[in-house]
Amino acid sequence: MAPVFHRPATLGAVRAVTVSLLATGTLALLGWLVQFGLDTGLSPLHAPPGELGAAGRPHGVVFRAAELVAGLALILASPPLLRLAPVHRQARLTVGVVFAVGLLLVLRAAFPLDCAASAGEVCADPSAGHRVHEAASTLLNLAYIVGALSLMLWWPRGWRTLAAVAFAIEVLAWLAVVLLEPGHFAGIVGRVQLVTLLAVICAGAAYLLTAGRVPGGTD
Repeated sequence: MAPVFHRPATLGAVRAVTVSLLATGTLALLGWLVQFGLDTGLSPLHAPPGELGAAGRPHGVVFRAAELVAGLALILASPPLLRLAPVHRQARLTVGVVFAVGLLLVLRAAFPLDCAASAGEVCADPSAGHRVHEAASTLLNLAYIVGALSLMLWWPRGWRTLAAVAFAIEVLAWLAVVLLEPGHFAGIVGRVQLVTLLAVICAGAAYLLTAGRVPGGTD
């Protein structure tokens, strides 16, 4: 049975704003691709995306700005998502995760790492900002998993399969973060996590658009 959505007269406009914000967040999350056109001095294989914006890194402000825009877009998308989401706890949990991911991305952008460990730099006495960044990164790993799991609990069949695949990938990526030696292929793992997040966001936007065109949808 398809979930029941709110139906105010302005729902079409709310959906358009939400999808636009999700699209903005998606494009900003692709900011790490700029690394291939800039001399960052970091390996895409071993340097996690967060190191691109580390203090003192070449072009670090570019990557921090992209992460900031992505975070703000997801935060701003959360209130209209509440208008569109079904009225049950599972959907509210999904919206909460979207807000949390946005907030954590903003924190990572505002508090960059002191150094890039994958480049051989040593943070002998990490600052408070460095620790905030590391904590935000750890919580992001958890949020990716919880977000995909929450979608599995309420998305319709078919869409639920996409969420299950994303959940499996994020769990495997988290295990890789835990089991691999620091700096070994951390770049690949981090980018797989981001690409999976992007796929989930795009699927969510597509779901919003599709749900608005079918009986029992959002219009």
